[in-house]
Amino acid sequence: MENSPTDPVVYAGILKTTRRRRKFLFITVLIYIPALLVIHKISPTDRAMGTLFAVWVVFLIISTVLVALCRCPRCGNYFHMHGITLLVLRKCLHCQFHIASNNIS
Repeated sequence: MENSPTDPVVYAGILKTTRRRRKFLFITVLIYIPALLVIHKISPTDRAMGTLFAVWVVFLIISTVLVALCRCPRCGNYFHMHGITLLVLRKCLHCQFHIASNNIS
């Protein structure tokens, strides 16, 4: 609790960053199948498919790490991590602070 900011502007900034990182993760996951279909139409070779998969996995790893390292502005713990478990939920796994919350108490 001693690491948490008390300024509402800082809270809003941290939550905005967390929401942006979550959106990047969800878009990364959802874009794979449409990208696969487009690449298959353009160049249906195994090499093209493998390259797309490798690029997608790199983006997936980056976005997952970014989401995992988001901290809760209220308690200071990782927002989506509890132990080694990554759960991309709308509430902090430690203090139940909602990602769309405006109050800081």
